[in-house]
Amino acid sequence: MEQETRTARDAGAPVKIGAEAVRAAAEVLRRYRAGKQNLDRRIIDNEQFWKLRHWEQMEKAGEGGNPEDVRPASGWLVNCILSKHADAMDCYPEPTVLPREPGDREEARKLTRILPVVLKKNGFKRTYSSAWWYKLKSGCAVYGVFWDNEKLHGLGDVSIRSMDVLNLFWEPGVTDIQESEHFFCTELVPNNHLVRRWPELEGKLGRGGAQVSRYLFDDKVDTSEQSLVVDWYYHTEREGRQVLQYCKFVGENVLYATENDPEMAARGWYDHGKYPFVFDTLFPEEGTPCGYGYVDLCKSAQKQIDLMNQAILKNTLASATPRFFVRSDGAVNENEYADWTRPFVHTNGNLGSDSIAPIQTAGLDSVYVAILQSKIAEMKETAGNRDVANGGTAGGVTAATAIAALQKGMDRDFGGMMSKQAKTLTGIVSNMSDAVYKAVSYTHLTLPTIR
Repeated sequence: MEQETRTARDAGAPVKIGAEAVRAAAEVLRRYRAGKQNLDRRIIDNEQFWKLRHWEQMEKAGEGGNPEDVRPASGWLVNCILSKHADAMDCYPEPTVLPREPGDREEARKLTRILPVVLKKNGFKRTYSSAWWYKLKSGCAVYGVFWDNEKLHGLGDVSIRSMDVLNLFWEPGVTDIQESEHFFCTELVPNNHLVRRWPELEGKLGRGGAQVSRYLFDDKVDTSEQSLVVDWYYHTEREGRQVLQYCKFVGENVLYATENDPEMAARGWYDHGKYPFVFDTLFPEEGTPCGYGYVDLCKSAQKQIDLMNQAILKNTLASATPRFFVRSDGAVNENEYADWTRPFVHTNGNLGSDSIAPIQTAGLDSVYVAILQSKIAEMKETAGNRDVANGGTAGGVTAATAIAALQKGMDRDFGGMMSKQAKTLTGIVSNMSDAVYKAVSYTHLTLPTIR
């Protein structure tokens, strides 16, 4: 969450954003949340596939079969995501600022040296890695680019974080979040942390009516002593200019609002006037700023692979485990016959050939194994995760030129994603423009506004 400056109460200014405005914002948040419930469910479902817990999800959809059967969970989909993440890290981008005119050359040179330092101080490579995990699984990563007043011992500096889409809310139907009338970023914060920072919240905290979707954690996560803190962004018009306003609230309690701050009301939260979030979509969809990822692309094939694995394993176990028909009036001691460690089996009377008989099971035809292999090959081809991409060869390909041609094709498949990543980094740097200007001012460099 972002750091607030000072409150309207401290400044002695009239309060424009109060409980009534917060209630109206909470109602907008409720509508926005209802509009993205399908997206939230898909993200949670994809996370279960990533954790190889998809049988639980399949059972909820009535596709799980007999819960007593063996449930194999192969890692073909996970291997695909691992390979793509490794490719993304190999293509880690670095910003290079180019001049628009000859007079910009010196400033572009300075910025090319400054921006990597800002990114490194933010641990951007770790943020980039986390965002790519999220993007590959859910189809969209979101970077938050903020100004943090507490960095550099109170001097302030840029802060870049990978955000959880489950905690973000925008107007349903927009493809560009900058077109959304409002934008919300939420976070569950322990009540004692809030009271320690804002003592006036004592006795006023609680979850309230707002809720957010949550992942299916392995641990039991208790949120009973936490409250939902909301960062609310919206725009106003001043002198023909779009101004970004910001309000932080919990329940009906306003913690900070730019419109209540005389120094910030006209200027806005950020000079660039944009929501400080950059969406990085993998495979785009119409009508949403988010897209779909490799789990969505390959989950159908992964289900079919595991269902066939289940059937093959059931057939194998049935064939490998001896079972027998026993007459109800037979003379064989069944317990002794079933115990392979006992050399003697007692019978009563004459032992007839029909007293006990083995159950014959049909062997598995090789065509079913071939179908399973074809589904695995389908997933590899669909995801562009062919064997040659991981250093292997298939189909007798051994010539160096043939292998190089296949690898070049893989580079073309992945190159499209990385060219889009370059646009994402451009968006991050664009949102950093106002913040970077503040940061470099402490180094006594004279820089123009970043274009």
